[in-house]
Amino acid sequence: MRQGTISVLFGCHSIVHSILVVLAWKKLYGGWPQPWQVICVFLHDIGHWGTDYLDNQDEKKRHWVLGADVAGNLFGIDAYYFTAGHCAHSECPESMLYKADKYSYYIAPTWWLWWNSIVEPRLNSGARIKVAILKFRAQVKESIESGEYRESHEMFLDRKEVVKHESGTGANRH
Repeated sequence: MRQGTISVLFGCHSIVHSILVVLAWKKLYGGWPQPWQVICVFLHDIGHWGTDYLDNQDEKKRHWVLGADVAGNLFGIDAYYFTAGHCAHSECPESMLYKADKYSYYIAPTWWLWWNSIVEPRLNSGARIKVAILKFRAQVKESIESGEYRESHEMFLDRKEVVKHESGTGANRH
């Protein structure tokens, strides 16, 4: 099974992530998303299905397309832009889903991050699970509290680079 399929079914892009995005929305915006927005939240990462998103940057950058297309077909152009706007690579205007998506990892319980490291072991970038989780949490905290709201995948790539340099391989991530 490919990385993205595992991620959508069981890992960091699963239904648990979508639930955390809805909870993050409530925390950020003080109310619940509209019903059509909730459906878009559950669709926003389905484009990872069938991809090797951790290894293939082009697949990762285009993961927004499928969810945005389905949302657009269901609810119209506003839903398309809402869903596409969760990803900086879409070149669509950033939507309210963007920050809620990033904030979801800020409020994510440790058990879920641990679970993701088990079902998606490549997320560890060669580090022990506990160390990887602590470093990821620190990166997310810094990103959210600074107002930057970085993509979690960028943080994964940064950690992967650090591990490569620490291990002496110095390989380029691209």
